[in-house]
Amino acid sequence: MDLKKLSIFLKENDIPAFRLNQVRDAVYKNFAASWDEIPVLPAALRDRLRHGIHIHSVDTLDTLVSKKRDAIKFCFGLKDGLKIESVLLKLMSEKWSLCVSTQVGCPVRCPFCATGKKGLKRNLSPDEISDQFLAAAHYLKTRGTQKIGSVILMGMGEPFLNYDSVAEAMRTMADPELIGLGQRHISVSTAGHVPGIRRFAKDFPQCNLAISLHAAEDRLRTDLVPLNRTYPLPQLAKALKDYIFSTKRRVFVEYVLFEGVNNSRTQVARLNAWLRTVAAPKYFVVNIIPYNRTGGPYKAPTRERVKLFAELLEATGIEVTIRKSMGEDIEGACGQLAGK
Repeated sequence: MDLKKLSIFLKENDIPAFRLNQVRDAVYKNFAASWDEIPVLPAALRDRLRHGIHIHSVDTLDTLVSKKRDAIKFCFGLKDGLKIESVLLKLMSEKWSLCVSTQVGCPVRCPFCATGKKGLKRNLSPDEISDQFLAAAHYLKTRGTQKIGSVILMGMGEPFLNYDSVAEAMRTMADPELIGLGQRHISVSTAGHVPGIRRFAKDFPQCNLAISLHAAEDRLRTDLVPLNRTYPLPQLAKALKDYIFSTKRRVFVEYVLFEGVNNSRTQVARLNAWLRTVAAPKYFVVNIIPYNRTGGPYKAPTRERVKLFAELLEATGIEVTIRKSMGEDIEGACGQLAGK
């Protein structure tokens, strides 16, 4: 919600300033999505606001729930007619995690990612990013289910190519007077944008950083993550080393596993060796993500091959998790968001 616009509207219409606080609490604490859901405001004021101010900058066009009911995908419409997607994931039994988009499309164009195939349309505004949380929270509230416990900026787009808007949205989500998520419950995933990593270390030392790595040799990583041409692995290693030194925080390494591409014993050895050039193993958690189909030549490894890769990497002393595929039947799994 654009609180600055609301503040100006109230001032221009000689409406007492305390109404701003009432609206703020209703929207950010109780997740009201319409003026009718804020009965503390006089009916006449609600009617004026209804015709002058939108509570959310995104409109929920469609909602899809997975068969296992552990993933909920939202298609949001923006005021200019473009569309983005967000996904609620039931990673813990008592709380949901929300995967949020930061751009319409993505300029990085990783060949295995549905978002990248569409290219970049534009950056999202701070409100368009944080309002995805408000809309998803309203959905859960109206169904009496659990609340959102964490946010992952890992949906459509490369967050650090829209750094200023992402940073403002994160401050909104962390602000105790607004959404009130603790910084340690907010994670940002980057394809390896080195200047963004350095800014993030200074601005958000308590938030979580995830790196979409997928390969630990430059030639292969450039094929999988074209941003590697601009920020190759030696530059990324130096940025991560400085990040860990200044924040003392662990880095989450996202590694999408493709059969016959990056899942060999040699790739395990290269990944282990590269991580050790950055920091000690205790500073990393490698999240192995079996490839989710988005079209193209790539294939997912068998469960046995995924398990073997994880076991070989774990034997080197690095903590490893295998990402459970969620929302694949609604095209809401990792890499599948396309804003259809």
